[in-house]
Amino acid sequence: MVYLKRTLSILSLSIFILCADFAEAYVPQRGNVMAYVGPYFSRTIYDGDYSDLNETMPGLALVASGDVSDHGALEMAAVYFNKYYFRDEAAGRSVIEKTQAMQVTIAYRRYWAPSFSTSLGVYTTYPMGGVKTVHTDFTPAEGIQTSAWSSSESGANLALEGEIWNAGLWAVMADARYTYAVSKQPNEYSDQYAFMIGLRYFIQSRVEKPKALAPIQEKPAEIKTAPENKADETAPPEKGTTQPKKKR
Repeated sequence: MVYLKRTLSILSLSIFILCADFAEAYVPQRGNVMAYVGPYFSRTIYDGDYSDLNETMPGLALVASGDVSDHGALEMAAVYFNKYYFRDEAAGRSVIEKTQAMQVTIAYRRYWAPSFSTSLGVYTTYPMGGVKTVHTDFTPAEGIQTSAWSSSESGANLALEGEIWNAGLWAVMADARYTYAVSKQPNEYSDQYAFMIGLRYFIQSRVEKPKALAPIQEKPAEIKTAPENKADETAPPEKGTTQPKKKR
């Protein structure tokens, strides 16, 4: 548990240091729409007697974001992953269950720097497929289960996000997340830490040339061509002026 917290702290600090001053970073602008997809790694926060059975599970995340101002955006994420649920009861008895799940998050993202932002939102997790019992000290008649058997689970989501590479329409994102389950069972551990790397694509903008992508164009200096210069020399003089005589 301590090792996991330390690892996530280092990752979050690295995102901030590496991305805060990125020269080619994305510039938020109202009307911009983006999406990114990438691997998602999560781990349930549990340090009880059976913590050695806990695992970091892989998944896949798809995130869509739309800027509502020059410093904020609304975001929706869909994550497919495997999740562990731990429940410790009296007398040292426990139950550990695992299931596949789809998590949907709606959040508001605030940009603090062109390449660094945070988000706060709510999520709902929908368990899918069968539930695997990893360990249990209870009989079926006692009916002690985890939220893996529930139709849904709700909670809050906090995320730190940084842009680590940008090439105009394409960018690579790093995202560290913490999810806090509100609808958990008594004595249940289902909060999670998560980390993802995503490939982002700029979809559209409300304006023709968004600030994130518009190149700086310099007006070229006006240069007269040779024919134009010759025409100026042979043009008849205006009234009140004299034309210089040619030397013989």
